[in-house]
Amino acid sequence: MSYSLGQRAVYATAASIVLPMNIMLMRRDWQGQENLPESGMILAANHISHLDPLYVAHMVYSSGRIPHFLAKKELFEAPVIGKALTWMQQIPVDRAGRSIDSLKMAEEVLAEHGVIIIYPEGTTTKDPDMWPMVGRLGMIRLALSTGAPVIPVGQWGVHETLPKGAKLPKVFPRHTSAIRVGTESDLDWLRTMEHATTKDLAAATEQVMGEITDLMAPLRGGTPPDTRYNPAQKR
Repeated sequence: MSYSLGQRAVYATAASIVLPMNIMLMRRDWQGQENLPESGMILAANHISHLDPLYVAHMVYSSGRIPHFLAKKELFEAPVIGKALTWMQQIPVDRAGRSIDSLKMAEEVLAEHGVIIIYPEGTTTKDPDMWPMVGRLGMIRLALSTGAPVIPVGQWGVHETLPKGAKLPKVFPRHTSAIRVGTESDLDWLRTMEHATTKDLAAATEQVMGEITDLMAPLRGGTPPDTRYNPAQKR
């Protein structure tokens, strides 16, 4: 998609700050960037730390593409970072479901062949063993409304540098950001339906969550649970 000189300057400035910091904090083990389409895609990743968006963005930016995240609207209200996020065409999300048409804004980015990064879980995983949780349906709705391919992404390791609840990253020992980019999720069975039901959307969402889990599992070891954690259900 096209960017103004001002936007390019903001991206370059952000990259000049974030990329060296990322390199200093963590080693990188990233594979599968060849699976990224030239343009116009939805990247669906598991969410393990408040720090991991910086590394997913770094991976996308280093492949020559500009990342666009759906981020909570409160970040856009901050004096400096809020203006930068707006200039970089990041997308605010009102988690209370009011006033912001995030789906329409994401559709506009994809219409211009941009890259949208989505965390289908909607938040960092609450699964006790940090496996991917049940996904929300917005990712699939966006894929259907735009025709954009969905690319699953599995990641592990960033949570060791910034664990849940930590205010500052743990610089030593130096951990590794491991990211695996998968091939496009086959959603043709859904796209060819005349009227997809909520059950169909949920099945497609679970398909993508399964692919994300399959990419993540070899990075961390262990066997995923038979039943995916659902924070909406009481345990």
